[in-house]
Amino acid sequence: MSFQSVKSSPDYLIMGHITQDLVEGGSRPGGTVLYSGIMAKHMGLHVAMFTSCPDDLLPEELIGFEINNQPTRNITTFKNIYSASSREQYLINKAEDLDFSLIPENWKKAKIIHFGPVVGEITLDIDQHFFSSPVCYSLQGWLRDWDDKGKVFPVPLRDLDLPVVNNTAAFLSIEDLGGSRKPIDQFWKKFLLLVLTIGNNGAEIFQGENIISVPAKAVVEEDPSGAGDIFAAAFMIYWVLRGKNIIDSAALATRIAALSVTRPGLEGIPTVEEIREIEEKQRSNR
Repeated sequence: MSFQSVKSSPDYLIMGHITQDLVEGGSRPGGTVLYSGIMAKHMGLHVAMFTSCPDDLLPEELIGFEINNQPTRNITTFKNIYSASSREQYLINKAEDLDFSLIPENWKKAKIIHFGPVVGEITLDIDQHFFSSPVCYSLQGWLRDWDDKGKVFPVPLRDLDLPVVNNTAAFLSIEDLGGSRKPIDQFWKKFLLLVLTIGNNGAEIFQGENIISVPAKAVVEEDPSGAGDIFAAAFMIYWVLRGKNIIDSAALATRIAALSVTRPGLEGIPTVEEIREIEEKQRSNR
C-alpha cells in the first residue's frame, strides 16, 4: 500500500502509530489512527493517514485511505492483560517517532487535524504547523511511560507550558489518568474543549467554567479497545463538520462508542448503516 498525493486536501488527517496488539491466540492491528481513521471513513470522509509501520503489516481495512507510511523496521507492539475492572499493558516494541517534514503541504489544510500518538511519537507543539484547521488531540500517548520491563503506567502531561492553537479539542479517558479525576485540572485551562470519557458512565465535557455530563447507554461489553478513539472521531465530525452543538455531538459519539465495545477489535467500529440508525434514533428521541 503506497502513498500518493492528490491535489485536494483531505477532510480528515489522522497521525500516529499503527500498533500490533498481542491477544490470546495471536495479534491484531490497533492504534488511534486505525480506530479514528476508519470511523471517519465510515462517516463519509476523505481520510489521510500519516503513520510508521512495516509495509507488510498495513491492515487491509486501510484500502481507500491516502497513506504516508514513514519507513520503519519495527511496529509499535502492545500486550494487554484485561481484568474485570482494569487493563495491564506492556510495550513490546516501538516504531520510529514521526518526522513531520514528510507531511504534504495540502494535507495541512485538512478540515480536521487529529493527533493520535500511542507512545509519544508526536511532539505536543506539532499543532503550530496547522494554523487554519480545527485540531483534535487524543492525549493518551502523551500520558504514558513504561519501565524497563515494558510495563506501561500513567504519567502527567509533559510540556504543559507549550502553547496550543486556539481551535483545539482534547480527549482522554479516566484510565489515562490512573482512575482519578484529580489530574484533570492540568488540562482544563490548556484546551478550548476537553472531553473525559468514563467508560459505562459516559463522558464529561469541560469548557470554560462549565462541566457537562453525558450519560452512556448500558451495553454488554466484549472489548473496550478503541472506544475512546471512535468517540473522539465521531464527536469532532459532528461538531466541526456537521454543525451540531457540543451536547448533541457528545450524545451521538457516546452511542456510537457504546456500540463499538460490543464486538472485538476493529469489528467494533460501527458500519455506515449502524451510524445512520443511531442518528435516526437520536432525531426521533427529541
